[in-house]
This record gives sequence, structure tokens and C-alpha cells, in this order.
Amino acid sequence: MSAAPAPRPDTEGPGEAGPEGTRAATTLEVHGGVRVIGGTKVLVSTPRARVLLDIGEDIPSGVDLLRDPTRSRPRQALADALRLGAAPRIPGLFDPRALEAVGPGAEQLRVLADPDPRPTLVVLSHAHIDHDGLLPHLREDVRVLAHADTIALHRALEEAGATAPGTADRLEPLAEGTEVVVGDLSVRIHRVDHDVRGAVGTLVRAPDGVLAYTGDINLHRDGGTHTRAFLEQAHGADVLVAETTMLSFDPLPEEPRSEDEVARIVAETLAGSTDLMLLSAYERDVDRAARLIRAATQAGRTLVWPGVHAAVLAALGIGGVVTWDPTRPQGRRQRRAGELAVSRGARTTGLAEVAAAPGRFLVQIDPRDFASLLDLPLGEGSAWIHSQGEPLGPFMPDWPLWQDWLEHLGLATIPAGSSGHAGPAALHEIVGAVAPGRVIALHGFHPERLQVEGIPTLLPEIDVSIPLRPGAGRSAR
Repeated sequence: MSAAPAPRPDTEGPGEAGPEGTRAATTLEVHGGVRVIGGTKVLVSTPRARVLLDIGEDIPSGVDLLRDPTRSRPRQALADALRLGAAPRIPGLFDPRALEAVGPGAEQLRVLADPDPRPTLVVLSHAHIDHDGLLPHLREDVRVLAHADTIALHRALEEAGATAPGTADRLEPLAEGTEVVVGDLSVRIHRVDHDVRGAVGTLVRAPDGVLAYTGDINLHRDGGTHTRAFLEQAHGADVLVAETTMLSFDPLPEEPRSEDEVARIVAETLAGSTDLMLLSAYERDVDRAARLIRAATQAGRTLVWPGVHAAVLAALGIGGVVTWDPTRPQGRRQRRAGELAVSRGARTTGLAEVAAAPGRFLVQIDPRDFASLLDLPLGEGSAWIHSQGEPLGPFMPDWPLWQDWLEHLGLATIPAGSSGHAGPAALHEIVGAVAPGRVIALHGFHPERLQVEGIPTLLPEIDVSIPLRPGAGRSAR
């Protein structure tokens, strides 16, 4: 039986009429993700409530003034970001202590500390830093909702030392399809397909319309089963806020590989060499990590993870995790995380075992310690298998340095990944399936490329108010 359709905005409940039968106009403000990949933040507001969709770190669209060797000052990280235009200036959202500053612009930051009289709800689409990275700076009275799998991943990352402590404890689990009401707005989440567990799309029902938000989404992983169910729920929304990551590149990429194809490429690459092989995979994509462990095992190899990767995977129940024993020099954070992984059932191996039989191992690199590769017995047939882990690609600041290391070590690159984002054709299919009144295109370098006949595409500007339903809009079915 199909799920119940999204409620019409003119039904009773949170969308009921105000005094004298009037309805308050709902507005949208975009605070990130404009012509950049990542950092999407969409504020839905009425006179009675606010809902913020995602709270990720901004991705610099120009010069990054906090790039290496400059570091954010820990106690002034948010205040510095705000003064550089790299965080949203949303009043009453952030902890006043995080807004403390001196010098030019300090007074404007103090104004942001004043509470907003309306209740504010934050909904996380998934556990990626460009969607949840500002979470530690929120006011204590701001509720934050997320899928239970997102909370579990946050907790595993915290315990491994891979993210700020204390964030998982403030996340409230929201079950799929359950409605949460805040003022005259209501929110429901539905799982979508991405490259982390717990990814969701969100429906926000307002007095005068319905907004659907994709988060990060695709149709190619496991057949897009979760995504297609969300699209059915979102059908007929007044506004669809959609990511456009895979429309960012020239030429446009082909549709992403399936996970079975990723595993096949890795298996064939491992079978074709008798030397040690290197890997970059994403520890938050625990389901792919499990596939890679199986592929290595079937090829007669042991996949060895740095401590942090191993701790996250072990915490989330992935079997067959192996990490380094104390004979492999690692930084303090990696050592501690490795000990945690072992306490959760991970096994260990050492440099002596790898040196004795290099062709029986596949080693995940530590993206924060390229020099540790000098400890490994690399051979003429060794290569780097890139499966969406860091270093991510040419758009990241560490990519040129990594290319220098690959050249120095004589390592070929074997592409064996598949984006967590919908391909160009799938993005257009998603919009067509929802058939919204308008599309707000975000989270990509070329959002203007998302064009579906008969559906207007809006290219927003930062912090510019947009009406949810201008004039006589449409109802969600």
C-alpha cells in the first residue's frame, strides 16, 4: 500500500487560518549553498515559528581566508566566520557565548545574540559537515531533529574524536513519517538514498503551502528505493529545494555507478596486482566500507583502516574491521581511536605482517598524514584506489599536495567510486516526479542547469526573502 500523500496546505491543524480567516505569508531565506557545492541552509519563517533546514559549514565561493596555514581560533571560530561572511547572520540562532568578539563588527554580532520570540526548529538532512558543521554553535534552546541513524553516526564520530564532542546528545530522533509541529509549521522527514545512513528529505507544511527539501539525494544507490518513496510524498509541493551537485562540471558527468559496480572494479584491481594496494574510502559511508572489506577478503587481502576509520566502523556494527597495532606509528588521535576499535571487536595487524606479504593487504590511507606512506612496502604494481574518500578531488585544497605524493611514490590512480549525489539525468527526473510549483536550485556551481519544462527554476541570493507561495499557488497532493 502506498504511503499517505503530503497533506494539503488548506487543511486543519498547523496550517489553520489566523484572525479573521487570513493566512500569514511564509517566507524562505537561503543562507548557504548558492553557487557552491555544500553549505545549504534554508530558513522557513512565519510570524509564529521558524524551521531551519540544515546548519552546515559554509563552503568558500571565493578566496578562503582560513585555509592552511591559517586556522580558525577555537573560541572565536563562529565570530570569525560571521565577520568573514562565512556563516549565516540569523538572529536568535547561535549561542551568545559563541558570538563574543572585540573590535570592528563586534556590536553587530551581539545583536545576533538577542533571542527570537518564535520557536526555532533545526532539521538535519544527514551527517556531513557541510550540512551539520555549525551544530556546536547553536543556542541551547534550539531543538535539532535528525534520523536515528544520523544520531548514531554522530555518536560514533564523537567517540572516535572525529567531530566536536557533545553534538549527538542534543540531537532528537525523528521517526520517518512522524509529524512535528512548531508554531504554525509542521515537519516530516522521509529517508532518501545518499552515501551515509540516515539521510532524509524533508517536507515543511506552512499555513500557505508546502516546501520539499531534497537534502543530498540520488536514484542509483540500491535502486533509489527510499528516494522514490520521498518523491511520492513530495509530489505537488509548492516549492522544491533541490541540490544540483552533479550539474557543476564540464563536461557533465555520466550517471554514477552502482555499488555493485564499485565493488567489481575494486575486486578486479586487487586481483590484478601482487603488490600492496592503497585505498581512499569514506568512513561515514559504512555500507560501502562493508562492501570493500568483503571485496578485499574475496581477493585474499586484509583491508587495514587507520584508527579513526576503524572506530567509526566498529561502533556502527561493521564486521571484519582491522586496524594497526602499536608497531605502526600513528598520531595520538589515531592511536586512541584504534584502541577504541579494538575494544569493540576490531582485529589488529602490524608493519611486519604487511612487509612479509604486501600482496595480501589493502591499506586505507590516513588523509591527514601522507608522510606515513613512507613506512609501507610499496612496489611497482602498487596503486591508489580512489573510492570517494579523502583527498576528494581537484576542488579540495589538499588535492595538489596529494598529487605530488602520488608522483613521488609512482602510484597510479584507479577511480573506483560513485557519487552520493544524483546524476544530471536523475536530477531532472527528481524534479519531474515532484512536479512542484517552483524549484529553488542550490548546492552546485551551475544551478541554472536544472531546467524542467513547465516548472520555473529560481536561483536565489543569500539572505533574500522569497515567498513560499506567491499569488495563487498550488497545493500539495
